[in-house]
Amino acid sequence: MDFPEHVRRYLDELWSASTDENLRRALDRGVESFRTNKAEAFRAFPETAEKARRLREVKDRSLLNLDELVRRTRDMVEDLHGSFFLARTVDDAMEYIGDQVKQGDVVVKSKSLTSEELHINPRLEALGCEVYETDLGEFIVQRLGSRPMHITAPAVHLTREQVAELFAGIMGRAFTGDIPEMVAAAREHLRGVFTRADVGISGANAIAAETGTTFIMENEGNARLVTGLPEKHIILAGLEKVVPTLMDGMLVIEVTARYANYKAPTYVNLITGPSKTGDIEK
Repeated sequence: MDFPEHVRRYLDELWSASTDENLRRALDRGVESFRTNKAEAFRAFPETAEKARRLREVKDRSLLNLDELVRRTRDMVEDLHGSFFLARTVDDAMEYIGDQVKQGDVVVKSKSLTSEELHINPRLEALGCEVYETDLGEFIVQRLGSRPMHITAPAVHLTREQVAELFAGIMGRAFTGDIPEMVAAAREHLRGVFTRADVGISGANAIAAETGTTFIMENEGNARLVTGLPEKHIILAGLEKVVPTLMDGMLVIEVTARYANYKAPTYVNLITGPSKTGDIEK
């Protein structure tokens, strides 16, 4: 397809979207809610802008010392009996992940925009895996065969009525569009998937080099199941997520939550190496 044809198709899709009443209604609702909640969060915590400035300084210093921070992260992860792999290309990443899964594996995912950028789902399916997004917005978009519209609100372009219609087809019963009812139904539906999961894939909000700790914040509780229930957990994250210290990681969580329109995330998961016990031969 030549460039003029790409432009023509883009303009056609842009016009179609601009005249889509469902899309306009969904975005109006989503934007209004986001702005209201973010304003409330900033009123409650007026120091957020200053903390964001401090976080920018942390990120800038981290980029200047990235090689050393990555080395420290690798050393800590391996010392904790985890595996570390630095992928330089999409193919490198998929070759490594392909070695960690096998045909027939059930793969559950959470908080992994990097995997979306790398188009990992169809690659895993080509290897014979069942792949399930478990973040609610990503779950909805996956079942529609669509793509996320926004990094923090993947299904913001869909109305509750459209989601009710989708869920009716998936679960075989009618939905009224009541949001708590649909959230509960999705939770019940995914529980059966979690109990069969062989591999969990997650992203990371931050990775602290000093301890090898991964930070994952969430509001639904599913990331805990993705990272804790399957036998194997793969963290897929860009190097920009690496920060020097645990406290820097907590600063990432606090600032990110406020700018994502939450006063505080419901859950913050800190993962430092594979599961272990301190009760046998301490």
